[in-house]
Amino acid sequence: MDISDWFDFKQRVTQDMTLVKTVDGRTVTKQVKGSFNWLAWIFNWIYVLATQKYKTAGFVKKAIIPVVALYVADLLVVIILGNTVGFIFNVVGSIWYGLMFDTWFKNQLIANGYHVAHSAQANESGQQNVE
Repeated sequence: MDISDWFDFKQRVTQDMTLVKTVDGRTVTKQVKGSFNWLAWIFNWIYVLATQKYKTAGFVKKAIIPVVALYVADLLVVIILGNTVGFIFNVVGSIWYGLMFDTWFKNQLIANGYHVAHSAQANESGQQNVE
């Protein structure tokens, strides 16, 4: 993931989708929601560590690096422009994180070998499995 992925709003997930991968002869499915992720907005980096839903190789790093960058940028904004602008920047940054969180998750799943399931394949797969 590079910085351009952080702001790729044109490729943002906007509808729910199922991604599948075959591991050791069984089908592993992951659900990606196509809406604002309220829990990621509220809890930021803690959410990715605390939930089982987002356990996939490489996603913790992919989700924490933007938060660290956001904290550093917020600190610089507070130092340069003051607390009020820093607060506004922090709120906007949290909204950005909630908007992009599931898109980053989908991109990491694709990087891990998953592919978007067709609706018939998604219905056969059943519920979400953990890798």
